[in-house]
Amino acid sequence: MAITKSDIPSLLLPGLKTEFDLAYRKRIDSGVAQLIATTITTTNPSQKYAWLGATPGMQEFVDERKPQGMQEFNYTIEDKVFEASIAVDRKAIEDDQYDLIRLRIRDLAERVADHQHRIVVESLANGFTDEGYDGVSFFNTAHPVGDGSTYGNHGTSALDATSLASAINQMMLVPNDKQDPMGIIPDTLVVGPKNQWNATELVESPVAVYKGNAGDTAPSNSYKNVFEGKFRVVVSPYLRDAADDYWFLLDTTRAVRGIILQQRSDVPVEFSALDSANPSDTTWWQDRYFYGVRARYNVGYGLWQTAFGAVL
Repeated sequence: MAITKSDIPSLLLPGLKTEFDLAYRKRIDSGVAQLIATTITTTNPSQKYAWLGATPGMQEFVDERKPQGMQEFNYTIEDKVFEASIAVDRKAIEDDQYDLIRLRIRDLAERVADHQHRIVVESLANGFTDEGYDGVSFFNTAHPVGDGSTYGNHGTSALDATSLASAINQMMLVPNDKQDPMGIIPDTLVVGPKNQWNATELVESPVAVYKGNAGDTAPSNSYKNVFEGKFRVVVSPYLRDAADDYWFLLDTTRAVRGIILQQRSDVPVEFSALDSANPSDTTWWQDRYFYGVRARYNVGYGLWQTAFGAVL
């Protein structure tokens, strides 16, 4: 039996699903969200993270083990449902404009990855007010640590060599519940477009230049940049407006990072279409086919010890 124009949408769908999956996987594998957040999969719509907190360090085995139980933190992340949809004119399919449709499908896949990037970075920006697992704001000057003592991961200085060095030292000295350093070593600097050239010069230039001024008798000179090669710079367009001067130093080598991206393992990112060969109501009334993506995920806070944030 000959194929008619009305058969094409159904025949086209498997290929479009493949286009979507390939574009999504390519973008997500190298995306910012996966770079700076810990991805945790779950089958629950609401996941409790009672296990967050400092893991005990090694100690000498004398007589018997001394296990430490998990501290009971009442921190929960609930997933949300997100969608994005596009409409394609029926005549575009009838006129064989398949390549243009495929481009829109690939772009739709990239929007999913971009959205995860956005909510992860915005959670960093909101961390100066939103609470983490320990009941205070994620970026705070007084996180409770151990026996009534506190420690901070919150700065108020603009990004420069002095503030960066101070943040590095502060993170490396973050203690566990027994007041021993956790061994945090930051490796990623997150900034917005406003700070991207400052950040790049600060951590990627092989030399730093001291510039004399009218009130300084020391001449201008250059010297080795000790920050060179120590950090990955991530520039996010979602640090903007009131957050355009914010900057964040992260340790992304840890199993549990500062931000958690929670995804449903039983409800994968779904690409679907409303384009039945038997015209649906929308096709009949609007002369269009519809394609869309649906996903369930959300973000929350992990270990504050692995992140430092500065707000001016």
